[in-house]
Order: sequence, then structure tokens, then C-alpha cells
Amino acid sequence: MRIKIIITVAVLLLVSSHAGGQALNGKQSLSEIEWNSRTITEGVVLRWVQARLFDSDQAIYIVETDTTAGQFEFGVAAGDKPLITSVYAAGEGVLAAVNGTFFNMQEGYNVHYVRVNDSVVAVTDEKEYGIRATGIFTATGEVVDISGWGPESEDSGTMLAEDAIVTGPLLTDNGRDIALDSINFNKNRHPRSLLGITGTGHVLFIAVDGRQPGYADGMSLFELRELAKSLGCTEILNLDGGGSTTLYVKGEGVTGVVNRPSGKVERPVPSIVFVKNKE
Repeated sequence: MRIKIIITVAVLLLVSSHAGGQALNGKQSLSEIEWNSRTITEGVVLRWVQARLFDSDQAIYIVETDTTAGQFEFGVAAGDKPLITSVYAAGEGVLAAVNGTFFNMQEGYNVHYVRVNDSVVAVTDEKEYGIRATGIFTATGEVVDISGWGPESEDSGTMLAEDAIVTGPLLTDNGRDIALDSINFNKNRHPRSLLGITGTGHVLFIAVDGRQPGYADGMSLFELRELAKSLGCTEILNLDGGGSTTLYVKGEGVTGVVNRPSGKVERPVPSIVFVKNKE
């Protein structure tokens, strides 16, 4: 079992002392955000802000990795049973991690394709295609990509990447926005987790808190895409959100979790996406 990523409750102390000053009474545009930042290691930066965006209260946490500034490895980790993200991550010595794809909450298994160390550990439920299972994140060392996914892709059996995780919906692919239906899942505000890749090759793990009045309302997928695009992302893929949204950063606080999960505690999940120093 492999796993990696970073963030923690101690960062919440950072947020309360630093980011708290970013909460605004009026509306703030994405271009006006004054991010708080902290270097995790050369090439990896944690950023966070609490602000008034989209006429709503927002709390955003980002780990951004510049793959040209060091030697890193990206990957996916999945266990035999759900674990909280911080336990996955701490056990594997990652720099940072974010919760992974959607899963059956009653039985705890991933409902989308997951590949770890060249082995397929989960496949996509047929009913998920065209709704949430529309994108894939692939990683082999520092080489990562986000692209479209469907039953033909999965059935072809031509996956070459060492690690991969299907999730979605895919929001933007190579700079082209993907059409989203106006269903409640897309248009209502919820906590959200996101993977993004910029035009310069930076990789972003993003957690947007929500369902916490007075602190964070969460975002629709339309708003989430605008946030990611404002950060330079040209490839944007939604992950499982809601109570699962968790961002971990090694060494931050007691547990490494830097955002505030909406359930007040971390939700056990069966997969995560991580970045670590290359061994």
C-alpha cells in the first residue's frame, strides 16, 4: 500500500492568525486575493486564504508543486479498507496528499478505476460513466497528466502509467472547458477537492472547505473551475468532496491536516493522491 500528501490542524492555527485577516465584508475578485504562503520544501508551497468570493464565504487551501524545482514523485495510494488521509500520508512519508475518488460509503470500496504500482486495484461501476467518471489523473514519477475517460478507455487495457485514478467530472482539458449539466451536484455549493495542472507544469492539490456558515460555504463546480483557472490551471479534475475533502501537509500541526473537514473530523477514504520527494 502506498500513500502521500500534506496538511494539518496546526495550519488551522496559521489560518486563524494569518488568513483570518483576509476575510472581507464585501465581494472580492479572484485576481484580488492576497494569499498566505508557506514553503514546505524547495518547489512545494502551501497557500491558503479565507475570503469573500462569489458572494459567499470561502476558505481555500492549496499545495502547489513546481516539478522543475526538485525531484518529486506523484502517485495514488489505496488500501484494503478506508483510512483517514492523514494516516495514509504519515505512514508513507509524503510531502502532501489529498483525498481521492468517490467510493461506496456503506462498503468502503472505490467506485472508479484506481491503479497503484502498475496494478489495477479498483474498476469503474458502469453507472458512473458520463456522470462522475469522466476524467483520469495519471502519474509515473514526475510525469503527470489529466485527460478524459470513458468505458472505451477502461476496456482497452492500454494504461501505461504506474499510478492512475479516475474521478470527475473533468472540468477543463488542455485549456478547453468541458460542458457541465445544471444538476444539483454541479451547481450547489459543497466542500470540494481538486487536482489541477498549469500551463507551466505546476501540479496543484486544492481543498475548498464548505458547509460551515460564517467560515466557508463551499463552491459549485462552475465556481471551482473559475478558481482553478485563475491559478493558471489548464487541466482541472474534480475529486470526491463533501465530508471527504481533506488536504494533508507533512509536519503541519498535530495531524498534518490544514483545512477544516466539514464533518469536524477526517472521513476515512479508500484512496488518496500524493506527492513526495523522489527516493
